[in-house]
Amino acid sequence: MSQAVQQASFPVDCSRVGRWWYKEAEIDIVGLDPQTETLLLGECKWTTTPVGPSLLAALEALEEDVRWKGADRTVVYALFSHSGFSAELRQLADDRSDLSLYTPPDLATIFAFA
Repeated sequence: MSQAVQQASFPVDCSRVGRWWYKEAEIDIVGLDPQTETLLLGECKWTTTPVGPSLLAALEALEEDVRWKGADRTVVYALFSHSGFSAELRQLADDRSDLSLYTPPDLATIFAFA
C-alpha cells in the first residue's frame, strides 16, 4: 500500500521537509518549495486543550531566523493539533490565506492510501 498526498488539501508542494533549530529556537516542520520560493513553517501540538493564537505568534516570531531565499520568499504556516483549535485561531485561519490548521482526521484525508 502506498501513500499519496492529496495536494489540493495541503498548502505547499515541498521538495524538502525537515525540522529546524538554531540556538535555543526550534520549528517542528520546515518545508521548502524552490519552484515557487515558498517556505512552509509548521508546529505540532499533542495537548489536551485546543491550540490558540499564541502558537502562531511564536512561530511567526521565528520566521526571520530561517535563512532561505531572503525577503523574496512567500511564507505559509501549518499548525497541527490533537485537540483542535480555539475559536480565535480558527477565525484567523478563515481570514488568512497563509495559515492552515490540521487535526488527526484532517491528516487522514490528506494522506490517502492507494
